[in-house]
Amino acid sequence: MGWTKNPVTGFRSNEELFQAVRDLVAKLDGEGHRQAAARLKDGLGCLNGLTDGWALFLEAIDEVEASEATRFAPAHRKALEVLRAAAHAAVHRR
Repeated sequence: MGWTKNPVTGFRSNEELFQAVRDLVAKLDGEGHRQAAARLKDGLGCLNGLTDGWALFLEAIDEVEASEATRFAPAHRKALEVLRAAAHAAVHRR
């Protein structure tokens, strides 16, 4: 049986989600959004398999959305929204 995307998160696995974060961090850093990239990278480092780690990651995403996302390319804003939805689902188990 092949992997299917989780209908809630849109990712096939946590590793796929983590790679999406790493990709976004690299793109943001490369485009000069270093503070946002660093905050997302720090948030990713909080993931420990527990809900509180996901909550800290969600907090990092929310901070970036509130402070810097309006200056991102539309594709990067969309990627951040997708990551936020996945983190929110992990925290709230929906």
